[in-house]
Amino acid sequence: MKFTKVALSLLCATVLFCGCAKDSDVVLKIDNNEITRGEFYDGFNKVKEVQLKDAPKELKADGSYMVLAFKEKYVNDFIGKKLLEKEYVKRNIEATPDEVKAKKDAIIAQLGSEEKFKNILKENNISDERLNQDFSNEIKIEKLAKTLKVKTVTDADAQKYYNFNKQKFNTPERVRVSHILIDTNPENIRRNITDADKDAKLTAADIDKKVKEEVQRKEQLAKEVQQKAAKNPKEFAALASKYSEDEVSARNGGDLGYIIKAQVVKEFGDAAFKQKVGTVSPLVKSEFGQHIIYVTDKAAAGMQSFASVKHELKAYLEETAKIEALQKYVDDLKKNANIEFVDETLNPENLRKQMTDALMKQVENSQKAPDKNGKKVLNKADK
Repeated sequence: MKFTKVALSLLCATVLFCGCAKDSDVVLKIDNNEITRGEFYDGFNKVKEVQLKDAPKELKADGSYMVLAFKEKYVNDFIGKKLLEKEYVKRNIEATPDEVKAKKDAIIAQLGSEEKFKNILKENNISDERLNQDFSNEIKIEKLAKTLKVKTVTDADAQKYYNFNKQKFNTPERVRVSHILIDTNPENIRRNITDADKDAKLTAADIDKKVKEEVQRKEQLAKEVQQKAAKNPKEFAALASKYSEDEVSARNGGDLGYIIKAQVVKEFGDAAFKQKVGTVSPLVKSEFGQHIIYVTDKAAAGMQSFASVKHELKAYLEETAKIEALQKYVDDLKKNANIEFVDETLNPENLRKQMTDALMKQVENSQKAPDKNGKKVLNKADK
């Protein structure tokens, strides 16, 4: 089982920040703090746009079960965020510019380049101001969590978790691979060309021509690099560092560590698990481009021992304990706060009732929908 670190910021992951109020109507009072309609919905709509951007159109409509469920969570997170802000002032907890910069730099290093980092911000419509505020909130939460009483995780706690969750430690077959990625995806290449054409001097025909030429150049490069790697696998790390466009793994000579098939795209997984240890694959094409795969080890399926996962398991349980302590702290703040829903449509109890009604309506509509032959799909009541 592979554990990933549970970030403390998960408690308020959907609470980004709210812009200036556009409507002066007060919709919510948190102790002596009045929240206007503009302040609340400006933040809500920004977060909803990011979180639900891939949802079907009908589920993003106002009044849908998904939007209502999201609004209920946002209201609760919003209240928690406002109460935490008071605690930060009370406890003199701050996030310095250097701390914010360090968190940003760490993410850039993880992604491999500042360009990739900026592309992610652009795709999600996240401004620098908004990003800095998110980082600041996360840093403050981490500092607050350190002041709370958190349950100590012992070896016995880890052993107990392991004993009751053994199925999580039963690992499938794994292979250790390194790879070189040459990005031949035409859409990625087109985006790079148009982004570089800041003065918009290129015509559509010019761009098409450049895309075609660049795809051909990169495909030829991939063939040449594959031939070099196959001829001398010992040079694979140096070739990956020089040519791979997966910048994160390239810094480690292309090493991806151990993978299982479910972690990677089908074309990559099929090729990696067929390849013999110590050999380099032919070119493997996926949605990301052309891969050159070097298999360095294989591990059969089997149960991981407690000793092999104890350190990582304890770290996971300690992080989980911090999350639980912080959640309890926020819950206690809410219990002791004076919260008034001036706009009753924001009351979580009312939102939950609307969610139930919306879900029942959604189920009813799906039962009455015509089948592919245009006939009504009958439910038991109809029969």
